[in-house]
Amino acid sequence: MALSSAQPYLCCVIRLRAIQQILQWEWALEYRRSNGWFLPLLFAAMVGYLCSLLVREPSPTVWLALLWMTMVFSALQTALRSFAATPGQWFYLNQLVAPTELLVGKTITTALNCLLVTWTGLALFSLWLGWPHLPEEMGQVPLWPFILSLSLGAIAISSTLSFTAALASKIERGTGIMAILSLPLLLPTLLIAMRASKLALLGTPIAELYPNWAGEILMAGLPLALGGLLFPYLWRS
Repeated sequence: MALSSAQPYLCCVIRLRAIQQILQWEWALEYRRSNGWFLPLLFAAMVGYLCSLLVREPSPTVWLALLWMTMVFSALQTALRSFAATPGQWFYLNQLVAPTELLVGKTITTALNCLLVTWTGLALFSLWLGWPHLPEEMGQVPLWPFILSLSLGAIAISSTLSFTAALASKIERGTGIMAILSLPLLLPTLLIAMRASKLALLGTPIAELYPNWAGEILMAGLPLALGGLLFPYLWRS
């Protein structure tokens, strides 16, 4: 009886260990393939610098649109690279972990890379484009709600793109399939994230930001839930 009562706990530990193995494996690949994390950062730096040459004192809406465009393209590149594997690597992963564990592990990897690009892009945009011009009567606006909105939005976008990349990875000519699948899923996520970050940037009271943050969290969890249902069937095919 004691053994059977401990089985759910042991299963949880095994799954956490499997996800940890995936993260270690992904880190080893990224470390050996240095351009994996360098290219998205270089892309963010180039976009920020070019925008500083073309746009002078952008409005908050334009400033946020440029920042989110950089984040989305960087996350797209990271998600595509994360699920690009040779048949031998897929066979190895098939022996190592379950499909759901693989999806969760690679989603976490994509989210961490996207957060790195987000924070770096925010620093570079602030350096080269300057902080968006806000009305003087708004006074001092706290920074942490804006950073939290950006971070939650980056995680939600990473989750959506990882879900579509996981499905496309098992389909022939999956890149085109991913583009088709990503658009209807990414659009509401991006709209919610942009609204949350804009309200936070303009100093909206914290209580009014809670629904937007909840929407970002929902859009981060929904692709994982759908992926947990659909990805195992494609994995076995």
